[in-house]
Amino acid sequence: MKQKGFTLIEIIVAIGIFTAVITMALATFLNISNVQRKAGALRAVNDNLNFALEMMSREIRAGKNYCANLCSVSSFNLSNSQNENVVYRLNSSSIERSSDGGNTFLRLTSPEIKIDNLEFIFPASIQPRVTIVLNGSVSDPKIGELILNIQTTISQRKLGQ
Repeated sequence: MKQKGFTLIEIIVAIGIFTAVITMALATFLNISNVQRKAGALRAVNDNLNFALEMMSREIRAGKNYCANLCSVSSFNLSNSQNENVVYRLNSSSIERSSDGGNTFLRLTSPEIKIDNLEFIFPASIQPRVTIVLNGSVSDPKIGELILNIQTTISQRKLGQ
């Protein structure tokens, strides 16, 4: 008489194969979750740095009297379209903006983001222009350190101002 069903060996092999497949699928899902967390953190850093850079770019593009006061590699001043004396600077690993000539400053970047380098480069030319080099990073214990480097060149809209 024949018995119907699986042998003990067949059941052990099936359980082993099932365990291996589930382990690989779980590792894949955990890896995807980690990559998604890193992408979200990088997007937050990128959005924050782009906000600060775009704000500076708009004001510099429409401004005049670049470096009327003393400028340095990590600070830049100009007169904006409302004739305010605006100063941008790197201070304690954050970008700051002043609209009263440098008396009071407001932070442009998030406290979680560390600005490692901010450079304003203004080569001598007929058309006033400024190159901004920005290096930022954020550290998170779950995902490690993310570094972002941005550079842009802005030229003044109106020649001769």
